[in-house]
Amino acid sequence: MAEQRKYKTKQREAVSAYLAQNCERYFSVDDVWSAVSADGARIGRSTVYRCLEAMATDGSALKATTPGGEARYKVAGDSPAGQLVCLKCGQAFALDCHMVVEFSSHVQEHHGFMIDPSRTVLYGLCGACRGVSS
Repeated sequence: MAEQRKYKTKQREAVSAYLAQNCERYFSVDDVWSAVSADGARIGRSTVYRCLEAMATDGSALKATTPGGEARYKVAGDSPAGQLVCLKCGQAFALDCHMVVEFSSHVQEHHGFMIDPSRTVLYGLCGACRGVSS
């Protein structure tokens, strides 16, 4: 299979810049398309989808799928920690905790399976959406 090339297009740069400026949460294709279009970019929804998928494939974006099947995307951070994603507001939080390291070690040692923390996503409701202060 041929290696996929990364093209630097104005559209991809606009999508990438939007995710970088809003790195705290995940967005749907429609969220990104609406925001980038509102900023004046001439871009189609399918182009946004292709850009986001390419970014997820090359590791510059993280992709999470909601239980309803909708794909959501977020710029990839420096930390390989997992993510906690709120099903209501879409906010993502880094899951950088010693318990994750211990759990990953247990799974690898006892089950022979190595977890990729950059693709580990736990879904639920954040404290704000549950009405709980932290």
